[in-house]
Amino acid sequence: MLKIKDLGQPEEFWDYFERISSIPRCSRYEERIRSFIKDEAEKFGFETLVDKAGNLAVFIPAKSSQKEKCILQCHMDMVCEKNEAVIHDFSKDPLKLKIMDIDNEKWITADGTTLGADNGTGICYLLTIMKEIYKDTLKFSSLSLELLFTVREEYDMGGAKNIDKDLMDGKYLINLDSGRDGMITIGCTGGIGFIAKIKTKPISVDQIDEKVKPIKITLKGLIGGHSAGDINRGRAHAIKLLCQILWKLNNKFLIYISSINGGGAANAIPREANAILDIKEDQFSEINSTIIQFFTEIKKNYEGIEENMQILIDVVETHTEDTVFSDEVQPKLLNLLYVIPSGPISIHPKVRAYAFTSTNLGILKTKKDYIKLRMLHRSFSDYHNVNICEKVIVLLEMSDLEMTKRITGSYPPWTPNFNFRLLNLAKDTYKELFNKEARIIFIQGGLESTLLIHLNPEIEAIAMGPTTKDVHSPNERLHVKSVEKTWQFLANILKKLDSNI
Repeated sequence: MLKIKDLGQPEEFWDYFERISSIPRCSRYEERIRSFIKDEAEKFGFETLVDKAGNLAVFIPAKSSQKEKCILQCHMDMVCEKNEAVIHDFSKDPLKLKIMDIDNEKWITADGTTLGADNGTGICYLLTIMKEIYKDTLKFSSLSLELLFTVREEYDMGGAKNIDKDLMDGKYLINLDSGRDGMITIGCTGGIGFIAKIKTKPISVDQIDEKVKPIKITLKGLIGGHSAGDINRGRAHAIKLLCQILWKLNNKFLIYISSINGGGAANAIPREANAILDIKEDQFSEINSTIIQFFTEIKKNYEGIEENMQILIDVVETHTEDTVFSDEVQPKLLNLLYVIPSGPISIHPKVRAYAFTSTNLGILKTKKDYIKLRMLHRSFSDYHNVNICEKVIVLLEMSDLEMTKRITGSYPPWTPNFNFRLLNLAKDTYKELFNKEARIIFIQGGLESTLLIHLNPEIEAIAMGPTTKDVHSPNERLHVKSVEKTWQFLANILKKLDSNI
């Protein structure tokens, strides 16, 4: 049983965190969480507005006539990922929260699913601000606030892309979606979303002349993670590894593939993937041994990283698939999936720990007569982002497969600016509170700040947040102690802004 009172301050934050964890909020399905936030705001007497895109704004006016506006922003949606064996319906089931100790530090996580700290922490900070202003325990005389809750960030940043421009009329913007305590974010990569649907020209299983048996190959137990912040950590990619194994099998044996599936989100590194295929009955033992041999070789390359990676080879007792990919399509498709890039493309020339350009094959799903792949390209450079997208398109066209393809959306990089008032004020605040310097960073992920700034180029923006790990995966966890520290930092930035108007 989660004990909120044991998790520290602010108490309101942890109360709200538990409450929103029972409210479904997968990306594109934010109706219930938006209603909850809106009802809370109006209960406290604050004006609200929902724009055409579904974004919610809460307005908290300054008490004096001399005023400046600060926009505090987070997104309402979360990445809904779970381990394959976990039974959980994100459309109705509450997250099962639990506390864990790592190196004598408390972390909060969810049992077998993503936690939603990305960006549930932002939601809870803004709800706490509302409540404390309502209770008069947090006071501002000259600073007016707009609390902005956006939709679809995890899908395509659709809320920020289509936001009512009037909602960006402010002097300052603080984004609460950057998960590192002690760091102030002032830049990020841009991104390009991409989808291709490749025709498989399926044939009936009954047309196979050989005596075959269906088997299922499952790759599981990988770490996964965020396709930006974790892309350069050397983690295994379930779809790519499975397709490598299938490619090798196809070049050695006669196999008939019915389906290949893996991944759950374009911005998450796939942790699990599976394929169903028919093989000749008398070759099962040899194929089984070959798969184990391939997997053993692969696993050696991830020693010290992927400790729980495993492969399962199961005989399917009854056919769950009644078609297989055509002979024309299968080898070409496997060639494509073997060579298509996924991971870091180039390293940042100044910050070697960052990928400068990357791409992620986040989803591969077999449908009735096509296979769908979804990718997300990222770069600190518009030029290189377009470049990797063009190269993938060329590769797809060279495959000689029949397909449709489209860019699903894009957003520009947020170029760092090291010299503006809000940043300097935030740096001073951090030093005064904690007697050390905050780290000023730019990140390999995408933040909505980059889109919001383009609507108001004069606005000064930073991003911040408590420490989270392994977001976009069921290993996602939130560092409990960093929640209070980030709250103190945020509240004191606002107080300093208020006193310096």
